[in-house]
Amino acid sequence: MATNGEAYVQSSVLSNTTLSSGALTVFDVGANIGEWTRSFLEQLPEMRLRTTRIFLFEPVPSTYARLRANLDGIAPNTLARAFKLAVSDAAGSTEMAVFSEEGGTNSLEFDATTSAQVVKVERVDLTTFCETHNVQHIHLLKCDTEGHDSLVLKGALGLLRAGRIDIAQFEYNHRWIHARAFLKDVFDLVVGLPYNIARVCPHHIEIFEAWHPEMERFFEGNYLLVREPSLKWFDARLGRFDASNTYA
Repeated sequence: MATNGEAYVQSSVLSNTTLSSGALTVFDVGANIGEWTRSFLEQLPEMRLRTTRIFLFEPVPSTYARLRANLDGIAPNTLARAFKLAVSDAAGSTEMAVFSEEGGTNSLEFDATTSAQVVKVERVDLTTFCETHNVQHIHLLKCDTEGHDSLVLKGALGLLRAGRIDIAQFEYNHRWIHARAFLKDVFDLVVGLPYNIARVCPHHIEIFEAWHPEMERFFEGNYLLVREPSLKWFDARLGRFDASNTYA
């Protein structure tokens, strides 16, 4: 996380939110065994422990059990709460491919050629979850769902329209192919909304003015939806694709 920019995103959010702004609310969607949350907690000042809430989502029963055990060792339930749920664009039961209990590659997106155990899981969308649990604002949403990320964001559209999410980090990789999803879907999702789309780099973020076909390479990377007032939290660099389709 220190080398791929995720820790940079975490520290930027922590540095630019204050105790006076109320409870700091963080969502870890696709928590696996809790390594991302562990990184966040390692940077969280002790004085903010009482005013921070972390919601973690991990649907695979065996992985969820490991997550709960890990949380018991690093965070009280008042600080971090884990839910045995998948996050998607709608509620209901669905099937999930389990490649390993702790490997972080389990996914709702798979095809007939997938060689994996399949388990039934329950899913929820973030807009409904926040209304049910009285979550008014999310300062940082992290999403790592192995190809299902665009549907997680679609399920948060009500929150995005209301400006109730400052930063939404999502992973983009070859798993999006199984979902028949594209980065363009995310650009289309936030048309007319005060959000910028950026690529996460180790110590800065790169803002994209618009979608470009060259972006659809399905290489591993993390991206952000950044609400416009929160752009100043980052070293944000604006680039564009030139006539030769090179980003600079």
